[in-house]
Amino acid sequence: MKKKQTPAQASLKELWLLSYPLIVLMGAQMVMQFTDRMFLAWHSPDALAACVPAGLLAFTFSSLFMGLSGYTSVFISQFYAKKKTASVTLSLWQGIWLSLLSAGILAALTPLGRMLITSFGHELPVRTLEISYFTILNIFGGFAVTNNALGSFFSGRGNTKIPMYTALAGISLNIVLDYVLIFGKLGLPSLGIQGAAWATVISCACTTILFCGLIYTRKNRYTFKISRLAGFYKPIFVQMVRFGVPNGFGFLMDVLSFTLFTFMIGNIDTLSLQASNIVMSMQPVVFMVIVGLGGGIQILVSKYQGIKRPDLTVQVVKNACKLGYGYAVAISVLFFFGAPLFLHLFIPANTPHGAEIAALTLPLMKLVSCFVLMDATYLIFGDAIRGAGDTKFYMYVMLICAWGLLIPGTWMIVYKLHLSVFWVWSWLTFYAGLTAVLMLGRFLQGKWKTIEITK
Repeated sequence: MKKKQTPAQASLKELWLLSYPLIVLMGAQMVMQFTDRMFLAWHSPDALAACVPAGLLAFTFSSLFMGLSGYTSVFISQFYAKKKTASVTLSLWQGIWLSLLSAGILAALTPLGRMLITSFGHELPVRTLEISYFTILNIFGGFAVTNNALGSFFSGRGNTKIPMYTALAGISLNIVLDYVLIFGKLGLPSLGIQGAAWATVISCACTTILFCGLIYTRKNRYTFKISRLAGFYKPIFVQMVRFGVPNGFGFLMDVLSFTLFTFMIGNIDTLSLQASNIVMSMQPVVFMVIVGLGGGIQILVSKYQGIKRPDLTVQVVKNACKLGYGYAVAISVLFFFGAPLFLHLFIPANTPHGAEIAALTLPLMKLVSCFVLMDATYLIFGDAIRGAGDTKFYMYVMLICAWGLLIPGTWMIVYKLHLSVFWVWSWLTFYAGLTAVLMLGRFLQGKWKTIEITK
């Protein structure tokens, strides 16, 4: 039998083989989200208007913990590259303990989230649906955080196919449950937006169970001593908090600012909110795919930084630019010239005020074609420096740009200048461009080359 060849270090093939399962996974999540919102749009316009801001708020609350638990893969990648098998297992368990602690904190924050939704003053029918959707997602948000840490056991070691297949199973279940629970099929009552939330929770819980079964196979128990090394290990735990918290906090600042941005648009008028939500539902076509590529970048960067080869890290990023920009440019052109085709999917012929919503949405699609190129730059170089351990700079950029620029500017446009949703999205595009330049500049500085995450 012919032996399978290992791709050359820092080659385009190595990055692709590692990243494509993550890209498939992100693309599948995008399809799930798209289907979820399409079903809700068919159910009622208010459900569509409510699901995006409420879903973003739930994601915002979990983002700090997602960034923290997700950094488990960086530790596992470095220890695995150094052939420290016991440290791989210890890193997995520290990620699990952090995730379980996060789940309790996240559920306790639910009343705060409900209060925030009420304070934004969206129209009562939409606000009621927002609160219901958010409450279910947030109370059970710990499943997604834990899955992030569990999946790191495989992705950190370069085996990204197992997280892909596991998550695909959960996503497929989610889509089926969406249809059944939203519209009330198989003899069940129609739950509308609550059905969409419960579909997400159930599928996440099933994914957690599946991950646990895959981690506890006989081979893994023997090789990595999964049960024997279970427990708290202070040295790795402290390092994971040291690098993971800035990573999670930066992610939180990014997501929180975008969530507040979405809620402020709702104060222009409901039609503007619906137009903006349609664009946000399409923008992940690029965002989620580049995030998948970014996962591969982080794993390879942490691997080569672990064996002290920054020259190979640079080559990884060059290859990432070839893949990332090739995709982003293609989607940008598609969005610019094919915007009317996308609008028909979200605005059926009988939609109330459909023509007005389409007129507001079309110019936003033109802006998105520019936004995705800047977003790709931000994600590629941002993931590179985060994989190398430069998480504090990432945190500072998100803190300063989001809260010193995006939020104050959006507030001024919406509440003081009373401009249209087009100008709000123009400001968001400028913000994306600035963060892209800062991440690129930091990478070119090269300070990330001297950071040491693991001993």
